[in-house]
Amino acid sequence: MSRILFAWELGAKYGHLTRQLPIADRLRKQGHAVFFAVRDTAVAARLLEPHGFAYTQAPFDTTNRRPSQPPANYAEILLASGYAAPSTLCGMVRSWLSLIRLLRADCVVIDHAPTALFAAYLAELPAAAIGTGFEIPPDRSPLPPIRPWDNIRLDRLQQAEDRVLERLNALTAAFGRPKLHRVSELFHYASTLLVCFTELDHYGMRDGENYAGPLSAVLTGQQENWQEPDQPHIFAYLRPSVPGFELLLQALSKLKAEVIIAAPDIRRGQAEALASERFRLHLHPIALDNKLLQTADLAVSYAGAGTVNTSLLAGVPLLLVPQNVEQYLMSRCVETIGAGIAAKQVRSETQFRELLERALNTPAYRRQAKAFANRHAGFNPEQALNQAVRVIEALLPENKASEQTEAM
Repeated sequence: MSRILFAWELGAKYGHLTRQLPIADRLRKQGHAVFFAVRDTAVAARLLEPHGFAYTQAPFDTTNRRPSQPPANYAEILLASGYAAPSTLCGMVRSWLSLIRLLRADCVVIDHAPTALFAAYLAELPAAAIGTGFEIPPDRSPLPPIRPWDNIRLDRLQQAEDRVLERLNALTAAFGRPKLHRVSELFHYASTLLVCFTELDHYGMRDGENYAGPLSAVLTGQQENWQEPDQPHIFAYLRPSVPGFELLLQALSKLKAEVIIAAPDIRRGQAEALASERFRLHLHPIALDNKLLQTADLAVSYAGAGTVNTSLLAGVPLLLVPQNVEQYLMSRCVETIGAGIAAKQVRSETQFRELLERALNTPAYRRQAKAFANRHAGFNPEQALNQAVRVIEALLPENKASEQTEAM
């Protein structure tokens, strides 16, 4: 059987590994050896350790450079992630190549790991890119803006693309590989699978793309149930890094509603100070595989793909408090389909409370969330998992050998 390396290079928190975990588990059950190279080993310890998967630190730029302005497109994200400095990029690429060789990988599964994908291209190693729309940019040159609300000049986008290509093609020449003519061409090398719904593609719906729908492991967590049948029910998944976090908590605590919040990383004292029978704040994940969301009236989150997908599939409207550009783009998708609203530049508890009341008392948001749930009523995460596994297994040596034998 084959040896498969799962690569996670960019991004943070739990979403990447929760998406990879069910795929890796299925592949291992089918006899393949699976290894992980992860951006965050603390997250890996939490998620991979209980399943017995081997993992190591992924190569990435550790200089913590702060760009002079927010990245305008995917090319500028790469420049801010080490690609601006040829020596840094070379070091990351060489590190990925060394890891691939040490593990004797037959295939690399890319999860927001562009340098690992480029290393696979240089090594002529099969690769599968599985991710959201944000992580797999569209096939355009120059790469489109990720801040469509800003007036970004076309020449800025082109200059970023040209700089990235210059850095990459210096290495393609050194390795004797064909040069790249646009950054998105790199994703042509991989078998790609978009694990999102068309309506929630950060770049907008793309023609001819393979949308499998969201994929995520079911994480165990504390069971919760609503206790106030006559009150509105609000579920929230938040982090202290959310803009206006404390003001939002205060606003939620004063609503005439029953509120259940999962807020990892919050201080225990802060949680205890606000706790009441109808305002329950948890420092650890809450299980969402019961009827909690299906009987909620509103979900509040920072627009992470997992919570947004789960809420909309349950027909629950959203109030979103994004904290980075990827989450802002997801918020725009939700607003475009009319299933919720995003908090923008909210600076007071009163403003948060007004937004919460609006989200709760606008029937159109619930109608559109229900319409989304109805459109995807036949969606089964198992189908997305099966599709991802098929994409990967089609790249493995034994399947390639079988195809060649059949063709002879």
